[in-house]
Amino acid sequence: MQKLTECLVFIIFVFGVTPAWSQGYDQLESGSSNLAIPKEPGWKHPSYRGWESLSVPGLIATYYDLNLDGKLDYMVTRKVIRKSSAEGITIAQAIETARFDNLSVFFSHPVIFFANRNPLFYCKGIDARKNCADIWVDIAEDGLNGNEELYSLATPSLGVR
Repeated sequence: MQKLTECLVFIIFVFGVTPAWSQGYDQLESGSSNLAIPKEPGWKHPSYRGWESLSVPGLIATYYDLNLDGKLDYMVTRKVIRKSSAEGITIAQAIETARFDNLSVFFSHPVIFFANRNPLFYCKGIDARKNCADIWVDIAEDGLNGNEELYSLATPSLGVR
C-alpha cells in the first residue's frame, strides 16, 4: 500500500450524510427560529467549494455555493476528534477508520483529520471575510432535527456552553 508522502492532498469524505443532490434542497426549520437551515449538500455536489482547518484549533469548516453564483453562501463547522500523520496511514486505512468510528475524514498532507460526522455550527449568508449572517449551533451534533438554536456571539443562549 502506497503511503501519502509525495503530494499535497485535499479530499473530504463525509460518511452518513445524505447529499442534497439525491434529495433536492430539502430544508428543516430550526426549533428556535423561523429561518430554514439547509441540509449539507456533501462533497460530491456541484456547490461544494472546499474545506479548511480554522484558526480556532479543533474546528474544520466546509464551504458551499448553494445558488452556484460563484460566491460562498453556506458553511458548516465540525469539531476535530483526532489527527493522524499521513506518513503512517494510507487513504484506504483512514477511510476504513472513519467508517468504523462513524466520523468524517479530511485529508491534507502531512495531517489527516477525523471530525464528527455532524456539524456543530451551520452558517448561512457568508461575507467575503467568511463571517456568517445567520448561524445555528447544534450542541448535540446529531444532525438537522429541530434542536438547533440560532446563535449570536453577542448574546449566546443559556443552552450553549
